[in-house]
Amino acid sequence: MDHKNNKTEDFEITPKLVFDMNLALYLDLVAALEGAGAVTYRQMAARVLNISMDARADGDAGLSTVLEGIAQGFAGHGDGLSIELLKAAGSLREDDAMGDIPMRPIDD
Repeated sequence: MDHKNNKTEDFEITPKLVFDMNLALYLDLVAALEGAGAVTYRQMAARVLNISMDARADGDAGLSTVLEGIAQGFAGHGDGLSIELLKAAGSLREDDAMGDIPMRPIDD
Protein backbone atom coordinates (compact mmCIF):
# COMPACT_ATOMS: atom_id res chain seq x y z
CA MET A 1 0.00 0.00 0.00
CA ASP A 2 1.41 3.35 -1.04
CA HIS A 3 1.49 5.94 1.77
CA LYS A 4 0.67 9.41 0.52
CA ASN A 5 2.18 12.41 2.23
CA ASN A 6 -0.46 13.50 4.72
CA LYS A 7 0.04 17.23 5.26
CA THR A 8 -2.34 17.32 8.20
CA GLU A 9 0.06 15.25 10.30
CA ASP A 10 2.30 18.29 10.77
CA PHE A 11 -0.59 20.66 11.37
CA GLU A 12 -0.89 21.76 14.99
CA ILE A 13 -4.01 23.50 16.26
CA THR A 14 -2.90 26.08 18.79
CA PRO A 15 -4.97 28.51 20.86
CA LYS A 16 -3.54 31.39 18.79
CA LEU A 17 -4.61 29.71 15.54
CA VAL A 18 -8.12 29.13 16.91
CA PHE A 19 -8.35 32.77 18.03
CA ASP A 20 -7.08 34.04 14.66
CA MET A 21 -9.52 31.86 12.72
CA ASN A 22 -12.45 32.90 14.92
CA LEU A 23 -11.51 36.54 14.50
CA ALA A 24 -11.20 36.20 10.71
CA LEU A 25 -14.61 34.53 10.49
CA TYR A 26 -16.15 37.17 12.75
CA LEU A 27 -14.75 40.01 10.64
CA ASP A 28 -16.05 38.35 7.46
CA LEU A 29 -19.47 37.97 9.07
CA VAL A 30 -19.53 41.63 10.08
CA ALA A 31 -18.60 42.67 6.53
CA ALA A 32 -21.42 40.52 5.15
CA LEU A 33 -23.94 41.90 7.65
CA GLU A 34 -22.86 45.47 6.91
CA GLY A 35 -23.15 44.83 3.19
CA ALA A 36 -26.68 43.50 3.70
CA GLY A 37 -27.63 46.56 5.74
CA ALA A 38 -28.31 44.53 8.89
CA VAL A 39 -25.66 46.27 10.99
CA THR A 40 -23.34 49.24 10.57
CA TYR A 41 -19.63 49.43 11.22
CA ARG A 42 -20.36 52.07 13.87
CA GLN A 43 -22.66 49.65 15.68
CA MET A 44 -20.00 46.97 15.58
CA ALA A 45 -17.35 49.42 16.79
CA ALA A 46 -19.51 50.30 19.79
CA ARG A 47 -20.19 46.63 20.59
CA VAL A 48 -16.55 45.57 20.35
CA LEU A 49 -15.49 48.62 22.36
CA ASN A 50 -17.96 47.63 25.10
CA ILE A 51 -16.36 44.18 25.27
CA SER A 52 -12.90 45.78 25.29
CA MET A 53 -13.81 48.04 28.20
CA ASP A 54 -15.26 45.05 30.09
CA ALA A 55 -12.04 43.10 29.50
CA ARG A 56 -9.96 46.00 30.80
CA ALA A 57 -12.19 46.26 33.87
CA ASP A 58 -11.65 42.51 34.43
CA GLY A 59 -7.87 43.03 34.31
CA ASP A 60 -7.24 41.56 30.85
CA ALA A 61 -5.33 44.48 29.33
CA GLY A 62 -3.96 42.43 26.40
CA LEU A 63 -7.38 41.32 25.18
CA SER A 64 -8.73 44.81 25.80
CA THR A 65 -6.03 46.36 23.62
CA VAL A 66 -6.66 43.89 20.77
CA LEU A 67 -10.41 44.47 20.89
CA GLU A 68 -9.97 48.25 21.01
CA GLY A 69 -7.86 48.00 17.85
CA ILE A 70 -10.64 46.04 16.14
CA ALA A 71 -13.20 48.60 17.31
CA GLN A 72 -10.99 51.36 15.95
CA GLY A 73 -10.93 49.61 12.58
CA PHE A 74 -14.72 49.36 12.52
CA ALA A 75 -15.08 53.01 13.61
CA GLY A 76 -12.84 54.11 10.73
CA HIS A 77 -15.28 52.73 8.12
CA GLY A 78 -18.20 54.75 6.86
CA ASP A 79 -18.65 57.99 8.79
CA GLY A 80 -15.28 57.62 10.50
CA LEU A 81 -16.18 58.15 14.16
CA SER A 82 -13.22 58.34 16.46
CA ILE A 83 -12.73 55.67 19.09
CA GLU A 84 -12.44 58.43 21.71
CA LEU A 85 -15.94 59.66 20.82
CA LEU A 86 -17.27 56.14 21.18
CA LYS A 87 -15.56 55.81 24.57
CA ALA A 88 -17.05 59.12 25.73
CA ALA A 89 -20.49 57.98 24.60
CA GLY A 90 -20.29 54.74 26.59
CA SER A 91 -23.17 55.68 28.86
CA LEU A 92 -25.38 56.46 25.87
CA ARG A 93 -25.01 52.99 24.39
CA GLU A 94 -27.85 51.62 26.47
CA ASP A 95 -30.22 53.29 24.01
CA ASP A 96 -29.89 53.83 20.29
CA ALA A 97 -28.43 57.35 20.58
CA MET A 98 -25.18 56.23 18.96
CA GLY A 99 -26.87 53.74 16.69
CA ASP A 100 -25.68 50.80 18.74
CA ILE A 101 -28.97 48.95 18.91
CA PRO A 102 -30.42 48.02 15.53
CA MET A 103 -34.14 48.36 15.29
CA ARG A 104 -36.27 45.34 14.46
CA PRO A 105 -37.80 45.58 10.96
CA ILE A 106 -41.44 46.63 11.00
CA ASP A 107 -43.75 44.12 9.33
CA ASP A 108 -46.44 45.76 7.25
